[in-house]
Amino acid sequence: MEMSFDFSAFQKNLRHLIDSHGLTVKGLAGEVNISHITISRYLNGHREPELKYVLALAQYFRVSIDWLLGFNDDRYEVLPQESRELITLFNKASPDDRRVVGAVLSKYREEN
Repeated sequence: MEMSFDFSAFQKNLRHLIDSHGLTVKGLAGEVNISHITISRYLNGHREPELKYVLALAQYFRVSIDWLLGFNDDRYEVLPQESRELITLFNKASPDDRRVVGAVLSKYREEN
């Protein structure tokens, strides 16, 4: 019995990651040691992703494999629960509150 899977969520999520990180397909290819042609074929839906490449991409972008493939909406599953909660709360904060948090955290950046 042959199973098929719709990789459109993978295509969309990968495109989002590339764009949001200001990368080009060639630039990403060099970073993760995957041919730019292979990545282009993934984005165009002309090739199904190989597991080793899905793993490499998830590691590079620090996202969960399940999110990258479209199985769930928890993009940061690879992070500890406490870190995921902080990200969620920060994303809900107003711009003014984000500036306050940024000012507090900058103190710790300077210490390191």
